[in-house]
Amino acid sequence: MSSEFVRIWRFTGARGPSAARKVAVVLLALGFAIPQGAVLKAQDGGQVARAAPSAPAQIATPSSPSPSSISDLYLINPYDELDVYVYDVPELSHVYTVSPAGSVTVPLLLDPIPAAGLTPDQFAHSLEQAFQKSGRLRRPVIAVSVRQSRFLAVTVDGAVRNPQVITAMSPAKLVDILTQCGGIADDAGTNVTITRGPLALRDLARQGRQEVATASTELKKALDGRDPASRIIVWPGDRVSVGRAGVCYVLGEVRSPGGFALKNGHEELTVLRALALAGDVTSVAKKNKALILRNDPKSPNGRDQIKVDLPGILAGHTPDPVLQANDILFVPGSSSKKALRTLTGVPASALGQAGATALIVH
Repeated sequence: MSSEFVRIWRFTGARGPSAARKVAVVLLALGFAIPQGAVLKAQDGGQVARAAPSAPAQIATPSSPSPSSISDLYLINPYDELDVYVYDVPELSHVYTVSPAGSVTVPLLLDPIPAAGLTPDQFAHSLEQAFQKSGRLRRPVIAVSVRQSRFLAVTVDGAVRNPQVITAMSPAKLVDILTQCGGIADDAGTNVTITRGPLALRDLARQGRQEVATASTELKKALDGRDPASRIIVWPGDRVSVGRAGVCYVLGEVRSPGGFALKNGHEELTVLRALALAGDVTSVAKKNKALILRNDPKSPNGRDQIKVDLPGILAGHTPDPVLQANDILFVPGSSSKKALRTLTGVPASALGQAGATALIVH
C-alpha cells in the first residue's frame, strides 16, 4: 500500500499538507488503508507513520457522486462520531464524538474545536490550523470522515418486506435500497416516493438542478433495470416510502361487511367481486339504491356519491365498475323489511299484543 500511495502522490503532483490530506481522503474512500511506513510524514513532509483502519463499509455501491462527495456536502452535527486521522501521530488518531454543543475535544489542544456546521474536510483544516497555532505539530496532515451519524441513514417504510432505517455512508440506487429491505411486499401499490433530505438538496443545488423536496415514480419502472427510473439516486438522509395497494370497503346490507385489501397495485376489484367477498347482499337490501362513496376534495363533504345500478350489473346489462383504493360500496336496506325480519322467528307469547299488532300492520 505504501508504493500505491507514493504512485498516486507523485502522479497528482500533490504538495503540502492540504494536498496530502486530499490524497489520503481519496485513498481511504476507495477502501485503502495506509499502514505504518507509508510515504508523507506529517511533521517534516517525509513519511506518514500510520493511518487508522479503512473507512466503514457502505451499504451499496455508489452510483454517481465521487467518493469524496459526502465530505464535500455533509455538515457535521452534534453527537456525530468522527474518525480523525493525524498522520505520523497515531496517539491522536481516534474516533471522537461531537459534543451536544457542537465541538470536539482533542488531546494537546487546550480548547474544544467547533465542528458542527462544517464539512469533514473543513473540520480537518480547522484541526490542522489549531495544531499549528498551538505549536504542538509543525506540519499536521489530518483526514476526517464520518463513522456514524443519525443523519447518515435512509428510512424505508411502506409496502416493503422489512421496513427499517439503513445506515448509509454514500449515495445508492433506489433499487439497491429496496433490496436491502428484502424487496417490495405483496400488497405494494404502483408508486414509490422519495422525500429528499439536506444532502440530496445540496447536491441538486450544486449541480444546478431543480430542488424538489419530494419525488415520486412508478414502482415498476424503478425496478426495471432498462428504464431510466431505475437509476434514481437515494442520498443519506432521504426517506423512501412504497405505497400500498389500498383497501376497499363494503358496508350496509351485506352478510360480511368490512374492508378488503387489494393484493397489489395492479389488481382490479369490481363491484361484483367486492360483493362476493362480502358474502352477497342480504334479503332486505335495496339493490337499486347502492352507492360508491369516493374521496373527492372538490365535493362539499369531501366524498363523491356515485350511483350503482346493482340489478343491471347482476343481470349483465350494465358494466361492472372498478373500485378504487379507499372506495366504500354501500348497499342500503329497507327499514320496514328489516323490522319484519327482526320479528320473524320470535315466539308469539313473547311478542304480546304489541307484537301481534306489528305483524298485522306489515
